[in-house]
Amino acid sequence: MSVIFSRACEYGMRALVEMARQPDHKVHLAQDLAKRLDLPAPFLAKTLQTLARKGLLNSTKGRRGGFSLARAAGEIKLIEVVEAIDGLGLAHDCAIGLPKCGDKKPCAIHARWAPIRESIIELLSTNTLLSSQAKLTQ
Repeated sequence: MSVIFSRACEYGMRALVEMARQPDHKVHLAQDLAKRLDLPAPFLAKTLQTLARKGLLNSTKGRRGGFSLARAAGEIKLIEVVEAIDGLGLAHDCAIGLPKCGDKKPCAIHARWAPIRESIIELLSTNTLLSSQAKLTQ
């Protein structure tokens, strides 16, 4: 389980990377993805619906329905997945959850967390589903 991202965000990233490994525009059933990734199907289905509402996935109903990437895998940045599911609290929230922590009133780890946070945001902003396939599926 991820320390930085929610379970939904982690599962969403894993599912999108798995989808990126398949031929373009392939439609995936949530149950099939869940089985391949050993994830709970109902939870993954809700996560995929969220990603579809945010425009990262296409959702098709019916007999041949399922989910497909809304854009090419090389065009979907990881930061978009995080923003769609968890929001961008990572960019400004306190690492230990203190509501009043900030540059003017820092917590005990504020100064150490800032460069780590910036590195994580940089990594998420510069990597796409395509460039992250091998890294996230290991």
